[in-house]
Amino acid sequence: MIGRLDRYVLLAVVGAYAAALLFLVSMFVMFDLLFEMHTYLDVAKRNDIGVFRLVVMLAEYHLVQMPIVFVTIAPFVTVIATMFALSKLMAANEIAPMLFTGRSLLRILRPMLGIAVFSAVAMGVTWQWVIPNIAEQHERLHAALVGGGLNLKRITVRAKDNPRQELFCREYDRTMQKMSGVIVYNRGSSRGDGIYLEAAEARWNLEAKDWDLTNGWRKTGEVEKREIVPQARLGMNGVTPKLITDSVKAQKQTSSMSYTELRDLMQSRPGKADYVLAFHVHFTFPLANLVLVLLALPFAVNFERGRRIERVVFAILICAGYLVVDLICQNLAFDNYIHPIVAAWTPTIVFGSLGAVVFGGMRS
Repeated sequence: MIGRLDRYVLLAVVGAYAAALLFLVSMFVMFDLLFEMHTYLDVAKRNDIGVFRLVVMLAEYHLVQMPIVFVTIAPFVTVIATMFALSKLMAANEIAPMLFTGRSLLRILRPMLGIAVFSAVAMGVTWQWVIPNIAEQHERLHAALVGGGLNLKRITVRAKDNPRQELFCREYDRTMQKMSGVIVYNRGSSRGDGIYLEAAEARWNLEAKDWDLTNGWRKTGEVEKREIVPQARLGMNGVTPKLITDSVKAQKQTSSMSYTELRDLMQSRPGKADYVLAFHVHFTFPLANLVLVLLALPFAVNFERGRRIERVVFAILICAGYLVVDLICQNLAFDNYIHPIVAAWTPTIVFGSLGAVVFGGMRS
């Protein structure tokens, strides 16, 4: 049951959370405009886009980008907000009277822990359901602003039933379901049974459930005696528009993928470290909301004489320390020095254990 004290502290934390979120989001937008505005202006000039239309496109783009920004900064917003709210309460000498009435310090800080849990859940919901729904619109707006196309470049796809057979595609038009610059190479089990196929284009034939080739031809046999024969269909099992779309997902930043997308990529490309790492980071990074709060609050309570800005700076230093350890672990995983699961969970376990010890030993 939420009492009057809980509501009072919760209101202070929610206000600080909203302010911190607005500030960090504004910083993201400002830096994006600072470093990319020349590109936006050049593309607008080439495409004859007026100033008003450009402003509308930029506003829409950054609005659609908000969920992606949120999952990037949420843990840091949480810890800064809780430190700022606690500093405000301590500056007004409101903590001591609360303790004097018989309430424990944990009871006073409970709304702050609740905000951390809420922020973690919100990150998970955003990753799984919100970001996938805005991904296509985000890509379209970004392409319109920077002058890029929506087509995927330089695709490599391996046949599901034959790991020796690979397809290379220069460009894929998702709208038209058309591949350009198609090359298929099947290494075969020996030198004499290799197959090389090339075509200018490949269009998806829904009825045949295969790709119709334009100017397609195939080489078979040994290198010195290869026969060149016409080829009308791709004839590569499992290569569907969905598989090509999965290749599109594979080139997206893993930070903007959902749990389901990462799980599917892990199944289609087993052993690929970055997908395993990203999948587990999708669980550990939301937990950072609670881990960083558990670590920061005890120091803020014991730092009685510190000013509000000093506590906020201290919270930023804690976040920086977590980020440094997290980046080191991820780089070690990418270089195959440690397992990706170990790399994903090490910062959470280390900082979480330290936070639990420090928070449990906090004086009241």
